[in-house]
Amino acid sequence: MQQLEEQEFKQMSKHKDEIDLTIVFNYLTRFFKKIGDKIAFTIHAAKANMLVMLLFLVVGAGVGYLLYYVTKPYYTSSMTLVLSEIRNEFVEDQLLKLSGMIEDNNFEEVATRLDVSVVTASQIKNMKFTNLDQERISEDSILTGSPFKIELSLYDNEAFTSMEPAIANYLENNRYFSKQKRIKQRRVESMISKLKNEITSLDSIKMTVTSPRGPVNGFVYGEPIDPTNLYREGISMYKEQIQMEAELERLDNIQVVNGFSPRLKPTGPNKLKYLFIGAAAFFFIGLMYVVRKENALQRRLI
Repeated sequence: MQQLEEQEFKQMSKHKDEIDLTIVFNYLTRFFKKIGDKIAFTIHAAKANMLVMLLFLVVGAGVGYLLYYVTKPYYTSSMTLVLSEIRNEFVEDQLLKLSGMIEDNNFEEVATRLDVSVVTASQIKNMKFTNLDQERISEDSILTGSPFKIELSLYDNEAFTSMEPAIANYLENNRYFSKQKRIKQRRVESMISKLKNEITSLDSIKMTVTSPRGPVNGFVYGEPIDPTNLYREGISMYKEQIQMEAELERLDNIQVVNGFSPRLKPTGPNKLKYLFIGAAAFFFIGLMYVVRKENALQRRLI
């Protein structure tokens, strides 16, 4: 008896599931059929009002061209800079602040930070920057001393000449960077001064050995004097001095590798893009218009 009841319950559950699936299937069929009918009606309305749709396309393209004509042209160029043993995230923070001021149209502050005129600062449309080695390091590593690229869009293509040193100086004059530079500069200048004094002393000894005045026994502090060693030591110290002076020239924390290239033709706006967007926007407006028109016509016929 109990087994019969269980079988009847299973059959009822199965029958109920079949009914539910049938309802869902019928609903989906009606839904997609409704969508298909609307698409077919829309195509019919567009074909029946071909001249109206064409008029909307022409007007849309005209509006797009008008917007293109009144939009101020801009020029885009990029520069590549390299850091000197500095974490790239420090520079990113500086550039983010500058980019934020540009987005807020705070050109007076931008002009102050870059040490340029407000007129020149107002020519900046936008600024982007990327680390060139970002994808070469693991996520848990710190990017240090890596080159990065700054992409700048300006309304005046002649402003790139002043923007290149302005951005480099803005990054270089960071208080932390300036402090590190002064520390390195004092250390290198001290080493150069010491080398110069030692070279002068060595030259004095060489003069004494090569042109003695009075009796010379050929010994200094109990050691025999070898002029060859003196000349060799002098050359070695002079090479070291040259290297230190070269290092002094490379003390800048930010160095420009590739500057902004001059641009004669504007980067944007794109005429075809404006024409396409204008025509597409008015095409959909026209489509809604003819669909409503056909709907109203069918109601009157009914």
